Amino acid sequence: LCPVMEYIKNIIFDFGNVLMDLDLPAVEREFQRLWGDQFEQARAKLGRDHIFELYETGGLSTDEFVAAIRFAGPSPLSKEQVVQAWNSIFIGMPKHRFDFLLRLRQRYKLFLLSNINDLHERWIADYMVREHQIHDYELKYFDGVYFSHLIRLRKPDRDIYEYVLADAEILAGESVFFDDLEINVEAARQTGIQAFLHPAGTEIASHIQLILP
Repeated sequence: LCPVMEYIKNIIFDFGNVLMDLDLPAVEREFQRLWGDQFEQARAKLGRDHIFELYETGGLSTDEFVAAIRFAGPSPLSKEQVVQAWNSIFIGMPKHRFDFLLRLRQRYKLFLLSNINDLHERWIADYMVREHQIHDYELKYFDGVYFSHLIRLRKPDRDIYEYVLADAEILAGESVFFDDLEINVEAARQTGIQAFLHPAGTEIASHIQLILP
């Protein structure tokens, strides 16, 4: 155990594949199914126009984002097809993780920091009510929630970590961060936050118990 961990007061979580289980390749599978042999052409167009990054940082409205995808291929998709494919990444969040967060909140301040867009935020809010009867998960389980499309910053940009530290009024040296992408972990470390890679498919409770005293 690193002695520095004894001074940790704050835990910052990425959402996807840390707390919420995802099937990331599902989106690509769905659009391949919808676009067929036009998939690569449509994906290249969306990439050139930076559609995903813009949507993730609030630079496009949901209507604009959906329209960009609908008309990226040679024949338009329906709005419903786009939304269903886009939300196909979600698997779910088991109840024991909510219980674990409540136990952690007795000792630490908890924060959520996620590169996320409006459609995914809405899906998660609906899921929390539908599957877990939780109407206020952000307030119940976290001291602060930072979503990229709302604060117009995204990981791994250094600015997003500095924004969270300043807004939450917490110190980097008293904070630990868990993310499933090494590039985001490394960026957090460069701001002085103790950061750890959390491998997708592993249990966050087990990971934290290995690190925190």
